Amino acid sequence: MELFAEHVAKDAHILDFGCGYGRTLAELADAGFTDLAGIDFSETLIERGKAERSDLDLTAYAGGALPYEANSFDAAVMLGVFTCIIETKTQAETLIELKRVLKPGGFLYINDFLLNRDRRNLDRYKLGQEKHGIYGIFDVDDRGIMRHHDRNHMEALFFDFDIITFEEVVYDTMHGHQSQGFYSLVQMPK
Repeated sequence: MELFAEHVAKDAHILDFGCGYGRTLAELADAGFTDLAGIDFSETLIERGKAERSDLDLTAYAGGALPYEANSFDAAVMLGVFTCIIETKTQAETLIELKRVLKPGGFLYINDFLLNRDRRNLDRYKLGQEKHGIYGIFDVDDRGIMRHHDRNHMEALFFDFDIITFEEVVYDTMHGHQSQGFYSLVQMPK
């Protein structure tokens, strides 16, 4: 997030799309960012976040149009969100909504997971492709469905943003594995 802080002012109006219980928003607030909003599909996580940090603006979101005016945010963050949105069409629709609420010249910081080449993931991708018809999709133990992406797919989603950086990295997952991933900072055309 250092890259984000280098480009986004502390008083910028920032949206955390897929904020969960607000962990990243809390980190941004603790780092001095003052105008923050978070939105997530999980009402349970939003309620947890409100209980833990009543100072955060957290909103449950059922999908569709975001409940914000056009051109209302200076910046947005999406951390691990595309892994949870398995359909390409829904990913593109999500970005269209984010573009609507971002101001011209606004920044979007994304991090997410890329395809892996280890046996465990290759086996999961094969089963997921047979079941769901898309390579990179896999089922997880809690009945969730996730998707890892090809770098070209991710870059194509951001085709009409100006890409400031796109860096591949290795993340430690919450289940103790390592996974290929990326972080990117993109900007709306001015």
